[in-house]
Amino acid sequence: MSQRTPPERPSDAPPESDWGEDTFTETSPLAKRWARVVSQASEPPLVPAMPEPLENGRYVGRYELVTQIAKGGMAAVWLAARQRRSGEREVVALKTLLPNLSSDVSFVHMFLDEARLLSEIRHPNVVAIRDVGMHGDIPFVALEWVEGDSLSALLRALSAKGKEVPLSIALRIVGEACLGLHNAHELRDKKGALINLVHRDVSPANIMLSSSGDVKLIDFGVAKASERLAEQTRTGVLKGKVSYMAPEQVLRLAPDRRTDVWAAGVVLYRLISSRLPYEGDIATIVRQIKFGEPLPPLPAGTPRAVAEIVHRAMSREPGDRFQTAADMRRAIQYAYAEVCSPVPKDQFAAFVVSNLGPVIQERRAALARALGRPAG
Repeated sequence: MSQRTPPERPSDAPPESDWGEDTFTETSPLAKRWARVVSQASEPPLVPAMPEPLENGRYVGRYELVTQIAKGGMAAVWLAARQRRSGEREVVALKTLLPNLSSDVSFVHMFLDEARLLSEIRHPNVVAIRDVGMHGDIPFVALEWVEGDSLSALLRALSAKGKEVPLSIALRIVGEACLGLHNAHELRDKKGALINLVHRDVSPANIMLSSSGDVKLIDFGVAKASERLAEQTRTGVLKGKVSYMAPEQVLRLAPDRRTDVWAAGVVLYRLISSRLPYEGDIATIVRQIKFGEPLPPLPAGTPRAVAEIVHRAMSREPGDRFQTAADMRRAIQYAYAEVCSPVPKDQFAAFVVSNLGPVIQERRAALARALGRPAG
């Protein structure tokens, strides 16, 4: 069958009314589909297929690839769409494991674990899962489409204009991210016990900003796989990732929710200072974090209440940090009241669009071409 022809809807797919609305219980359609995909991924074919290259216009499962929007060491992310029985198109972010990793069952399982984790987290500040499946030997996960881009992209756009992130915007972004983190940290099993979920990779690249003013965390559950990939390729973790690591991560100690609090503190430091607290090559950054070198001073004029948030979040000892992301969020709210006015959602949305407008329009146009309608 041509890759440019949408395949028949799989018999194990959940009812269309359930796609994107499913909770991850043992008997839910999405859970059954996830279990079947994991089982399929655990049984590699005797003769591995040579996958056709993924490109715009091809189909992955029921999803037409519109344009690739990101690619990392483990996965690629596409703007994609599928047609419902009603004739309407559903737009998603489709994440596909890179072909060179799809033959490693453990990597496939780690990739699919993100689908399971995201299915259990239901919060407006965490990107939602829509579907999971296999395209030949390559697993994919369909995620809620966030029209916008990452905080990393915003920082690049502002830097190109010689601008910085306003303090009120920085506080809103980190405060919203903390809400999503706290909800994830509070995830419990069927018996009500905390599962101790830790993001492990809170950074600007994993914070999405939407044109409607939403802040959403992405890439839960992939940090472990990224760490393993770095070990296998002997390249070490990327410099940008190391910069957000807490001391316990550098020391290879067990992380907990306070590890994510540290990273949120680094993000706030980065937004306020337009630089990272620890810089240099990877070995230098690791040494600075490992031995607890003092943080470089925040810019002159940084309000005391904000500086205290950064320094507490980035305390070397986890016990000295905010003990929950919710605690950090409350401190940010108090700082808002003391040093600046909160930014309403519509004003934040306008700020995002004013700085990420070109990429938003480019993706809208690509989607409109794929769907055969004028760009909005």
